[in-house]
Amino acid sequence: MLTLSQVILVIVVTILSILLIIFSIYIFRILEELKKTLQKTNSIMDDMKRITKSVADPIEHASEFISGLKKGAKLVELAGELVSKKQEHDRRRKE
Repeated sequence: MLTLSQVILVIVVTILSILLIIFSIYIFRILEELKKTLQKTNSIMDDMKRITKSVADPIEHASEFISGLKKGAKLVELAGELVSKKQEHDRRRKE
């Protein structure tokens, strides 16, 4: 026959085992939700990467275009200076 302390011990162990199982199930559910949340966050980050790339590419191309225009304007300016110097030199030679 079991003594009172043994019966109480069996009841306590049983209750603790049941609680451990319940807590384990909750922890697995929480981890599953965390996994889903991380997957959604990863998807959002991928979308943001695509969006920023699609915005950055035209801006980069516009910057390159403006840089090219500046270089072209500088080239025209230098060519104009060269032509004016040559004309001035030719005028001096004629005089």
